[in-house]
Amino acid sequence: MELSNLTCYNLIEVMQMILKYRDKPAKIAGYEALLKRLPANHEKRRLIIEKLSNAKAGAGGEERIDTILSYFEPDYPFRMIQDLSLPERNQIDTLLIMQDRIIILEIKNLGGELRMRTNPSALGQTLLDGHRRFLKNPVIQVETAKIKLQKVLKAMGIQLPIESIVVMAYPSQFVEDVPSDAKVWIAEEVLVQLYKINIENKILSVEEMHSLGKALLSIDKQYQPFPLALNLNINLQDIENGVYCPRCKLRKMKRLVRKWECYFCDIYSLDAHLDAIDEWFMVCKSTITTQECKAFLELTNIETAKRILRKKGLAEIGGKRNRQYLRKEGF
Repeated sequence: MELSNLTCYNLIEVMQMILKYRDKPAKIAGYEALLKRLPANHEKRRLIIEKLSNAKAGAGGEERIDTILSYFEPDYPFRMIQDLSLPERNQIDTLLIMQDRIIILEIKNLGGELRMRTNPSALGQTLLDGHRRFLKNPVIQVETAKIKLQKVLKAMGIQLPIESIVVMAYPSQFVEDVPSDAKVWIAEEVLVQLYKINIENKILSVEEMHSLGKALLSIDKQYQPFPLALNLNINLQDIENGVYCPRCKLRKMKRLVRKWECYFCDIYSLDAHLDAIDEWFMVCKSTITTQECKAFLELTNIETAKRILRKKGLAEIGGKRNRQYLRKEGF
C-alpha cells in the first residue's frame, strides 16, 4: 500500500472511532455578548467575567486533551465521544467506549495550589495572590457522572464496567491529598495509561460498541444557560441595544440602506444584524417579536425588522398580531 493511501486509510479509521467532536462552547460567546452590552459599572460584571474566564479555561483544557488523544491509536478498537450531555444534566467531557469497559474523563484546567478535602468534599484552590476558594470536587463530579451513566446503560439493557478518571490539563496542576480509591492523571500520562489497557473479556463486539456510541448520541442534548439575563437576574433594561461592529466589537454600527457602517473602523456589513439576533437569544429572551427586533437593532422601520427575522430562518409561533420568532434546534 502506498504511503498516501495508508495515510488516507488511517484518517478515515480515526474519524470512524471519534463519533462526536467537541464544539466551541456557546456560553463563551454568550458571556462575551453580555459583557459587551452591560454598563461598565454594572454590579454583575465581575461575576460574568469570572464565568467567562472559567469557561475559557475549561475549553482550553479540553482542547489540550483532545489534541493529545488525537494521537491515540491502540491495537484494540474503541469509540470516542467528546462533550456528551445525557439526561439528568449529566455532562461528560470525554467518553471512551471499549469492548470491556467505558472510561469517563473529567478534564480540569485549574491553576494555583490544589488540595482535595473531605467532610465536606471540596477542592481547595489557593491562587498565586493568596486568594483561596473552594470548588466542586472533580472526583465527586466524575463519580456522579458514572452513577448517572450506569442508569442509562441499565435502561438500555447493557452491563459494562465504568471507570471514572480526573485529568488535569497541565503538569503544573498537581493535586494533593487525592483519595486512594480515586484516579487523577495529568495530561501527559493519558496516552501511557490508555495504552496499558489490555482487553481480555470482550463483552461487546465492535459492532455493538459502535451501536452503543450511536445510542448514547441519540439522547445527547447540549445544555445552554440561555437566556443569560434571566438566569443571572439581570434586568433587560440594563442591556444595551444596537448592532455592534464585527471588527472592533466595541462600537455600534449605523444603519444605512440595506447595510451597516462602522464609522470608526471604516467598514460596511450587509449582515451584521444576524449576530445581533443571535446575541438577543443568548442574552435576552428565547423568543423575539418584530417590535423587540426593531428596538434591539435600533431600526426605524418595522418592515425592516420583519424582513430580517424572516430571512434569519427562525421558527414562527402565534398569529399575525401576536407572532413570535424563536431559534430552531441546533442553535
